[in-house]
Amino acid sequence: MSKKSMIAAMLALSSLIGCSSGGSGSAGAGQDTGGKADVKPKADEPVELIFHSNNGGNVEQFDSKYGNDLRKKFPNYTIKYIPDAKGTSLPELMAANQRVDILYNVLDAALQPLIEYNLQYDMTDLAKKHQVDLTVFEPTVIDAIRNSSGGKLYMLPTENQVLVLFYNKGIFDKFGVPYPKDGMTWDEANEVAKKLTRREGDKQYLGIFNAAPAIMFKTNQFSEPYLDPKTGKSTFERESWKKLIQTLFLDPAKSQGYAERIAELKRMPNRLDFTNTQEIAMFAFQYGFPLAVPKDLEKIDWDLVSLPTFKEQPGIGSQSASVSIGITSIAKNKDAAMEVIKYLTSAEYQMEISKKGVMSARTDEAIKKAFAQDSPNKGKNWKAVYYNKIAPISSKSPYELKVENLYGAAVMDIVTGKSDLNTALRETAEKADKAVAEEKQSKNK
Repeated sequence: MSKKSMIAAMLALSSLIGCSSGGSGSAGAGQDTGGKADVKPKADEPVELIFHSNNGGNVEQFDSKYGNDLRKKFPNYTIKYIPDAKGTSLPELMAANQRVDILYNVLDAALQPLIEYNLQYDMTDLAKKHQVDLTVFEPTVIDAIRNSSGGKLYMLPTENQVLVLFYNKGIFDKFGVPYPKDGMTWDEANEVAKKLTRREGDKQYLGIFNAAPAIMFKTNQFSEPYLDPKTGKSTFERESWKKLIQTLFLDPAKSQGYAERIAELKRMPNRLDFTNTQEIAMFAFQYGFPLAVPKDLEKIDWDLVSLPTFKEQPGIGSQSASVSIGITSIAKNKDAAMEVIKYLTSAEYQMEISKKGVMSARTDEAIKKAFAQDSPNKGKNWKAVYYNKIAPISSKSPYELKVENLYGAAVMDIVTGKSDLNTALRETAEKADKAVAEEKQSKNK
């Protein structure tokens, strides 16, 4: 799975965030101007705010997620969205001197283009001016934003995204195996999986599989970065990566039929294999799966439990692939943009999305308790979403894509027996270091 498609899937799976076309503006690449707010417009001066995201969404998704609510809350503001499409990608917008006021996506995917095109803007002073309380947010996310921005506040989170374990109740019922529970360890989950990995007739049932390595690695429970933030070198030979790959991919592959299925598919199984084949018992994935594709999940009798944890780190779930939003340095009216972001992160708005089944960026207990109460699937075990603590978000690098693709390919080689674990990690780390060095060299030319 490519980085772009994976990010789009992760966003869609919890928030159906998208984009809309329209808007014109001026100014090219900007610069970090600090937190100083610009002068407010006159009372009769119209406010136009232009949004953009590189998530590949569409007009309807943006309006459903943000646009309609913002137009209702700010009737005097013109809310426009420019999609990430042919002719309107961020590089093309910058080349055409198209103004973008607000940019959002999952954190690392949003921060990277902000910095690459010199659009970053420190909202610290502006947040203070508009009385945005940073202490109400999930601290691991705010820490990640600060750490990835040299201590500055280039973005604010609008929602969290964590992994949970979905399961097909029909398969458990068929074989008389008790359903999984919140609070299991990975060792316990893999033991349950062994009881369900079996062939019956022409069907090969698989007890468990996990989301693509890119998703499991990006939000890994050990908070291991792809590259060491001090040295810039690959971390892939560390014991934590060995533990992750062994537990999440190799241990399940020991059961007959698992490795054969992957070899047959020539890829790791995905969400469609879970919903369409009726052969997968448990599936670790983003919690927002049912919200994004409800029709797919209607095909099976499903429920969810908390993501299994490592015994070395009891109670620690995945990192959050936080959806974050930031004002660009070329925004025409930063005060208006800040008011919009203040609303999207407010208790009022966060309560509404929580009721719909979107995980809030805030830590308010009342908002957590209201989670999914208005969801079509409100009878499911949604407490699983908040059961674990969110793991600290690992440091991010501008070279995430190159490294991530190499790491994912290594897992395929290991699971299918093309390479042993230690050799694959060593050789992949070497490839990653070489790829990063070449990328740095090309940027310096």
